[in-house]
Amino acid sequence: MDTFEDAAPPQEQTELVLAPCWECGQAKFCYEPIVCCTGTRFHTCPECRKEIEGRDQ
Repeated sequence: MDTFEDAAPPQEQTELVLAPCWECGQAKFCYEPIVCCTGTRFHTCPECRKEIEGRDQ
């Protein structure tokens, strides 16, 4: 994903949405951050998010 100088971080929506998870590909209730400068929406399910956060450590 491109980065933009002085761009705000993705804004996560307050409710989970039913969508295909970008990590596992299954339709689940997912977190939905929106990149405000491009309008890009991406989805990660709670299970995949835990795995992703574990990789960052």
